[in-house]
Amino acid sequence: MPDHPIHQHHDLSRTAPSLATLEQREEVVYYCLETVKAQLNFNTQGNISLRLRRGGDEGGDAMLITPSGTRYDRLRPEHLFVVSLETGEVLESPRNGTMPSTETPVHVEHYRRRPDVGAIVHTESTHVNAFGILGEGIDPVLLNMILYARGRVPCMPFEFSTQADFGRRSAELMGEDVNAVIWANHGLLAVHVDLPCAYRVACAVEENAKVLLASRALGGTPRVLDLAAIDIPEGAPLP
Repeated sequence: MPDHPIHQHHDLSRTAPSLATLEQREEVVYYCLETVKAQLNFNTQGNISLRLRRGGDEGGDAMLITPSGTRYDRLRPEHLFVVSLETGEVLESPRNGTMPSTETPVHVEHYRRRPDVGAIVHTESTHVNAFGILGEGIDPVLLNMILYARGRVPCMPFEFSTQADFGRRSAELMGEDVNAVIWANHGLLAVHVDLPCAYRVACAVEENAKVLLASRALGGTPRVLDLAAIDIPEGAPLP
């Protein structure tokens, strides 16, 4: 399987029906703008993808992913790329000369590792990065973080993040139970079953990091939450 799907560039967007619906494309654009509003991203930083589930006879799952180097306030639904999760090949691309996110191979590896993951949000949030530059993971001290991230978010040692090997190590460190991983000196990658929830993971981890840093300034020992020790009523919706 190729490590660099961004080099396999085929423009099928005008010759066949899209594998992604307009609603799915609009959802990705919407949450890109939301990450900027929430100050999780800036300029052209970060990226978002959405799994496109298909039957085995249709070539396996694909993903819809943001382009590289495009300002979010100029991003349009037709600017997104469709990439095969089986081969890493670009299946659909816009005709504006852009390339898919440079971290496309990393998203592919996370989807391959976690079949439950339906969406990925990569952010450059400030307080998460404060932990990342120290090489520290983030303990869950707020309810939203433990509910969405589901545990302590580990920190991956710094390295350049555009290779499939990096993606495999990142996915391995995140594991099967936690829904986020810090990239040292580079931000956060958050996952969940769908895009609204993946976005909430990114928001929850950033707010948790902010509060945890504030608690350190006050002194004392923060109370760390354990998901297994929380009595969650059966059927209770996530906040």
